[in-house]
Amino acid sequence: MGVKISIKGNKETSEHKDAIALKEIFETEFRNKQIDGEILIICNATLFGQSTKDIDLIAIGKFDKYRQRLKTKSRTKNQGADTIETLDQEMRTVFVNDFCFVFETKRHRATDIQLNGLTLTVKYNNKRSDVTTQSENQKYSLKGFFEDRINFSPMICNFIWLRNVTWDSIKNLLGNNTNIHDKHNYLPSTFSVPFLMQLACIQTTPWTPFDYKTNNIKGYSTFNCLKRNQEIDFDEIDRIFDLFKKVKNGSGELTRRKISHITSKILNDQQYAKAIGDKLIVISGRAGTGKTIKLLSIACDLATLQGARSLILTYNHALVSDIKRTLALAEIPDGIDDYTVNISTLHKFFYELVVGFEIADSVKESKNNKKYILNFVKNYKEHLTTLIEYLDLELIGDKEISDLMKTRHQQVGWDYLLIDEAQDWSELEKNVIFRIFGKEKVIIADGVDQLIRSQNKCNWTRTLKPNIGFKKTHEKKGLRQKVNLVEFVNQFAEKLNVNWKLEPKKELIGGKIIISTKEYEQSLHQRQFDLCVKNGNSAYEMMFLVPPSLVERYQTTDEYDRPKEDKRFRHLEKYKNYGINIWDGTSAELRTEYVVDLNSHKLLQYESCRGLEGWTVINLDFDKFIEYKMQTFTEEENNELALESFEEKRNRFVYLWALIPMTRAIDTLVITLNDKESYIAKVLREIYEENPDFIEWIE
Repeated sequence: MGVKISIKGNKETSEHKDAIALKEIFETEFRNKQIDGEILIICNATLFGQSTKDIDLIAIGKFDKYRQRLKTKSRTKNQGADTIETLDQEMRTVFVNDFCFVFETKRHRATDIQLNGLTLTVKYNNKRSDVTTQSENQKYSLKGFFEDRINFSPMICNFIWLRNVTWDSIKNLLGNNTNIHDKHNYLPSTFSVPFLMQLACIQTTPWTPFDYKTNNIKGYSTFNCLKRNQEIDFDEIDRIFDLFKKVKNGSGELTRRKISHITSKILNDQQYAKAIGDKLIVISGRAGTGKTIKLLSIACDLATLQGARSLILTYNHALVSDIKRTLALAEIPDGIDDYTVNISTLHKFFYELVVGFEIADSVKESKNNKKYILNFVKNYKEHLTTLIEYLDLELIGDKEISDLMKTRHQQVGWDYLLIDEAQDWSELEKNVIFRIFGKEKVIIADGVDQLIRSQNKCNWTRTLKPNIGFKKTHEKKGLRQKVNLVEFVNQFAEKLNVNWKLEPKKELIGGKIIISTKEYEQSLHQRQFDLCVKNGNSAYEMMFLVPPSLVERYQTTDEYDRPKEDKRFRHLEKYKNYGINIWDGTSAELRTEYVVDLNSHKLLQYESCRGLEGWTVINLDFDKFIEYKMQTFTEEENNELALESFEEKRNRFVYLWALIPMTRAIDTLVITLNDKESYIAKVLREIYEENPDFIEWIE
């Protein structure tokens, strides 16, 4: 029967050529041998839903009675022993039963490759890119992908395949350090299957069975990627790697339109385009004027037209998830040696800066030589203050910054930083960005007066002259919401004495508002979902927003069965019984990834909705959210004259906040109220009575 070897993936890529080369290596090994088995090689895999999504090569195989003589350690457990014993490295007969390998392929010359300790880097645009970390991330993303999709959890070995480097060059790179020789995962341009398995045994140590009859270990070992009683289902694995194509083809009209917008070339038509790279770019406008999508479009343009690496920064985890999903569907690369657009929370980005500069005693080192900081967010302001002090004292200068961009190229070496909701950043955060990257690399979206993190607006253009130090655009038209929704929000703001006025885009005719003093019911949902689908959208384009009162904490366990606390939507089971499938973004675990199920609606807390949108948006218990914001408001100190009372400041801050969830819907906004006698309910009732033609009231 022999070993069946098949390749899956895009044939028009260099990675497909690598897949063919890998297939030939396997064929050479098994030619004229009486071995049965199957190997599936996947090239250009997109791990949809994972933090690292682009994988060059994956190889999965299983065999019947395939063995090799390999120099390796082994593990065993003697009869009655409580612990597993590791046996010394020596030549052993190893039966390879099954394997799961992931390969990062590089075409760099040997002169462009460096080894710093156990970290391999390659040269890219005169910068050093960390391939070792990239390869590790791919391994864990593939593991997560298998677990999420088919509850399959193999031991995965990862390799760096240097397609233009000989084994002699790799040995020169490794030098005489035998410790490194036993730990590396580097493959030369050509290699044999025994060589590959030799390296695999470094990562997954073979098992030597114990012979209870002789009371001794047996004379052979086994290499497995699977746990006992697990099987490789090649048909199922083949199916899940079609997930990306299935989701992309099944995406709703709203998602398709967003992808089309961000991948269209907009910079050629914009006056500010020539100032990018020379001045700070400011895109100013209120909620719904398209600032976030414009940032995405600019980043994609810079990537595809200039080959630039752009990073979008936000503090909203839910927005990170949504943009990651959009970039994945738009097939924008997330690698280290190509153009790319990525997105990160600002806390994660500043963490990488502080770790990279090894500020004071805050940076620790783990047993595997990884640097880390304990309680970074808790001491966030102190870390940034110390970073500024180092810059002021010139302990961090141009050389240190240049070195950081090279050594941590993947994490911080970006050509452009694009900052969402920049008005809500602190002056400290702004100063760090300007001092390290310079204003010329920065493009910001300024949401005018909508503040969440602070009551004091960050002034990014202070000390800069218009058209010399910065270039600013003023977005005035509502590009998200249909005319009726823009008018509704304008009236809502006016009745609450909030300074807000958005000009509707006349072409976006229509729009409906539904306000209910009852709980959200199955019949109402079905009616809205049918309309959503009728307009070409999927469940993903229908978004639920909830206040803290609809979120509960519960005890669960992590992957190591250790107790931990998480959160969930209170009515998850009830909605499931209604037939409403929910991706619960209130959970800390889910919030960092994104929706992959076409039949799931996303559900988030109000606090996480900024920057997001939906064809239909359901604001559950909206009055309870307002009540919560009123109760938790605390006045911040500033240097301004006390011209407003505490109540006036609180009302202005909370009501401006309330406009954010009001401006998420494109076509239909559904609002449920917990108390029809609340102040907000009475305001909404007044607006309904003045506009019964496009507002529906349900008692």
